[in-house]
Amino acid sequence: MKTTIVKRIDPLPTNVSPDALLRSLGIAQPGDIDIEAIAYYVGLRIKRRRLTSCEAMITGMGNKGIISVLPTSMPERQRFSIAHELGHWAHHRGQSVACRATEIGGFSKTNQGERAADQYAADLLMPWSMFKRECRKHPRLDLKALKVMAGSFNCSLTATLIRMIDSTLYPTAMMVQHRAVIGRKWFRGAVQVPGYWFPKDALDSESFAFELLHNSTVRDEGFPRKIGADAWFDNRAAERYEITEQSFRVPGEGVVTILLLHPDMIE
Repeated sequence: MKTTIVKRIDPLPTNVSPDALLRSLGIAQPGDIDIEAIAYYVGLRIKRRRLTSCEAMITGMGNKGIISVLPTSMPERQRFSIAHELGHWAHHRGQSVACRATEIGGFSKTNQGERAADQYAADLLMPWSMFKRECRKHPRLDLKALKVMAGSFNCSLTATLIRMIDSTLYPTAMMVQHRAVIGRKWFRGAVQVPGYWFPKDALDSESFAFELLHNSTVRDEGFPRKIGADAWFDNRAAERYEITEQSFRVPGEGVVTILLLHPDMIE
C-alpha cells in the first residue's frame, strides 16, 4: 500500500534528514517509501526525458524544482537517481547539478558532494531502522538473502548489497566488482574486516567469478561455494584459510562477488 501525501504549504528546511522526512510522513514500512511522492512533498516534480551527458539532473528556483531522469534506466536505478537528486536538494540547494551514471551509487571517495547525495539516497530508500530489522531475518549474507532484501526495498542488488555490508550485521562480508578489461573496479568490506585483506586486481581463473565474467552462457551462481582465500588475496596468511564466494552479473557493470571470510581472518 502506497502512502498518500498531501502537498505542503510551508517549505521544508534545506538540511532535513532522511529520517526526519520519513517520520514526518509516518512511513514505517519499506513498501511505503514512494520516492516520487516524497519528491513532490518537498517541492520537486519528476520528469523522464532523454539526457545527453548525464543520468539525472536537478534544477530549481526557491522551494520548487524538477528532477530529470533517464527513462531507459532500470526502475530501481531510477528510484536511486531520484533519491540521489533529493540529496542534492537537501545539501546543495541553489546549485544546478547534473549527475553522470558513474557518479550515482558509487559513493565517491573524491567528490564529497556526490558521496553526500549517495548517502542521503541510501538513508532515504533503506533507512537503518527498517533495514536492519529486515536484515535480521537473514543471518547469512548470500545471493538469496540479497534478492529478498532488494525486493523488499525496491533497490538494485548492488545498492542493497552495499547497505548490507555497511550494516555491521555481517562482520565477515566483503563485496568486489570486476569488469572484463579494467579488472577489479572497487570493493567494500564490513567495518570489522581488517584493511590488510585487500582483494587482488585480477580474478583468479579458478574462481567462479572469472567464469561468469568471461563466459556469457554461464548463469549466476545459485549457491555460495568454498575457495582458498589465496585466490582472492595476496596476503601471505591467505593460504591458511578457506572462504566462500558467490557472484552475480550487473548489466553493463561486470560481475559483483559476495565474499564471506573465515571468522579467524577478522580477529
